[in-house]
Amino acid sequence: MTLDRDNYVYTARQQGRGAEAELRPGFADAVKKCVDAASDYLWVHGYAGGFVHSPGPGTISMSVPFPLADQAAEALRAAEMDGDLTGLEALTEAVTVPLDEWLQPGERQLRQGVDFTSAPSAFLQFLRARARARGLRLNGRAEPGAVWVHPTMPPEAAELRDRYPDRFGHYPDPALYAQPADDDGGPLRPYVGARSERPSRDATPVVFLQPQSASLSSEQCPCGFPGAETDDNNAGHLQGHMRWSTGVLIPRNLTWYGGHIAVVNATSPVGWRKLAYGCALLPRRENHYDFPSFAVGDGEPAEDNARAYLYRSGRRVVGFVSVFDTAHARWYPRPMETSEGVVQPTDGQLRPTVNVIFTAGIWRRRGVAQELVRAIATDADVAVSEVAWHTPFSDAGRGLATRMAPDGAWLA
Repeated sequence: MTLDRDNYVYTARQQGRGAEAELRPGFADAVKKCVDAASDYLWVHGYAGGFVHSPGPGTISMSVPFPLADQAAEALRAAEMDGDLTGLEALTEAVTVPLDEWLQPGERQLRQGVDFTSAPSAFLQFLRARARARGLRLNGRAEPGAVWVHPTMPPEAAELRDRYPDRFGHYPDPALYAQPADDDGGPLRPYVGARSERPSRDATPVVFLQPQSASLSSEQCPCGFPGAETDDNNAGHLQGHMRWSTGVLIPRNLTWYGGHIAVVNATSPVGWRKLAYGCALLPRRENHYDFPSFAVGDGEPAEDNARAYLYRSGRRVVGFVSVFDTAHARWYPRPMETSEGVVQPTDGQLRPTVNVIFTAGIWRRRGVAQELVRAIATDADVAVSEVAWHTPFSDAGRGLATRMAPDGAWLA
C-alpha cells in the first residue's frame, strides 16, 4: 500500500511552501508502528521475504495483509487529508500479534493454524529473535504442527537491565521470570533427550574481573581492528583477524609456479597487484598507517621501482614486504639510535630499501621476515648489509634490522 505525495512535495518546495509538505505531527510515528506490527503479522502467518518501506514525506508505503488493503488505504487517506490517525491506530491493533502473551513466564504450546500459520521452524526462529530483543531466552522447540516455548531471563540480561537502564530498560522485570508459575491446565511438553529441563537452576553467577594491565583491558585487537570486543561489525573483524593471523588467500585465477617468494612490481598483472595490495592492508591496519605501502596502480612503471615480495605457504601469502630504490640512504653505525654515532654522508649509490614488512600472526618468530630481506638482497644482487631501511621503525622492525645488520645499516 503506497501513498504517493511526491508531486505535491516537489511543487510545495518549489513554491517555497516546504513546511506545508511535511507530514502532520504523529503521522510518521503512527505509520512506523503500523509497519512494524504488520511485518510481524505477515511473518507469523507465512510470509518468508523481506520488506521495503518508505517513511515519507514524498512516499509512504506499508505492507499489509490483502484482506486489510481497503482499510489501510482509507487509514492513509484520513491521516493525509483530515489528520485523523484513528484509522492507522485501528489497523495497527488489528495486525498486532500477541507477543507479550507468547513471551510471558511459563511454558506453553503454540499451535499451527491457531496461533500461527507459517512453518513451525520459521515461527520458532521469529520468536527467538523477538525474545532476544527483550533479553529473554526462548527455550523453544518446534515439532509437527506446534511450537513449544518456555521464556526465561538469563542472569546477565537482568544485570544489564539494572546497570544500564537507559539502554536495556525495555527488558521485562526479572522477578517475573525468576520462578514462573506452572500451567497445570495446559498440555505437557513432550520429553526429549536425557538432559534436565533447567540444568542451571540455583547456579552460582559468574564473576567478571578487569585485568590490571591497561593494554590487556583495551578493546584494541592485536590485528588493529578497533572495538574488537564489541558486537559492532563483528563479522568484519573476524574476517580481518583471520587474514592477519593466517595470511591472505591466493586467488584461484593466479598460478604460483616456482619458489616460495614472488616479486610483484607496478607492471605485473593486475591480479598479482591486487594480491599485493591486499597484503599491504594488513600492516596498515595493525600499525595504524595512513596509507597502504603498495598500490594497485594503473600498470605504469614506478619511478622508484616500487615492488612487493610475497612469501607463500600453501595457498596463503604469510609474508609481505614493500620495497623501493633510493640513492639517498645514509650509513648509521648504530642504526637503532640514529641520534648518536658517526653519520656518513650519502654515497649516491642506488639501494633497495625495506619500506614496510609484515608476517602473519601464527608465522612470526619463524624466520619469514629474514628470508624476505635476503630475497631483496639476492634480487638486487647486493649483500644483505647493503639493503637500506626506511624509518621510522616499529618495535618489530627495529629488532629485525638489528638482527640483519648488527654493525650498522643504511637508513632512508
